[in-house]
Amino acid sequence: MTDFATPTVLVTCFSTTCFLAFCWALKGHFRWHGHMPAGMRMLTAMSLVAFGSFLAGCSDGSLGSLWPCAIISFTGSLALFTWTLRATRRTRLTVAFSEDRPTFLLREGPYRYVRHPFYSAYLLFWFGTAVASAGYASWAAAVAIAFVYWLASNQEEEKFSHSELAEAYAAYRAVTGRFIPCIPWIMRIPAISENAHV
Repeated sequence: MTDFATPTVLVTCFSTTCFLAFCWALKGHFRWHGHMPAGMRMLTAMSLVAFGSFLAGCSDGSLGSLWPCAIISFTGSLALFTWTLRATRRTRLTVAFSEDRPTFLLREGPYRYVRHPFYSAYLLFWFGTAVASAGYASWAAAVAIAFVYWLASNQEEEKFSHSELAEAYAAYRAVTGRFIPCIPWIMRIPAISENAHV
């Protein structure tokens, strides 16, 4: 196997594994009421186009010298994604941009540290595609998709602020990060047995 083929195969395999896992979760783990929300449809279309373009770039050999960092990012993304799946397997969450009112609050697993761990996993993945690419297109796509996830997280936090869980969520929000953990680590919330919503 040539020096060119080795990183290309590794990046393609790791990134595709992540992306397929995300695609499976959309149908196999998350739920939505009626039709898929328009925002989620837009995000799905953006993701498909961005990842297709990324794979096309990989096949052309346009990988950057930091591709090993992308492998680390993909691995971290999949690990966090799997951890979050396990934390929510008994309480299937609704997809991004759903209009449902939250009725439960999750503080187990990765939710002890961040409020939107699924989004954190996705952002790690898109960061990996940008790092692996030698061009600016992947960075532009990653930034655009990250902005959409920021909008989705804002909408979800707004829903909590107008629900019966507003007070509990405000306390939870004060000691957790949106996408990355708060520092110092002593601000972690102990895991509790009650169910929750992202």
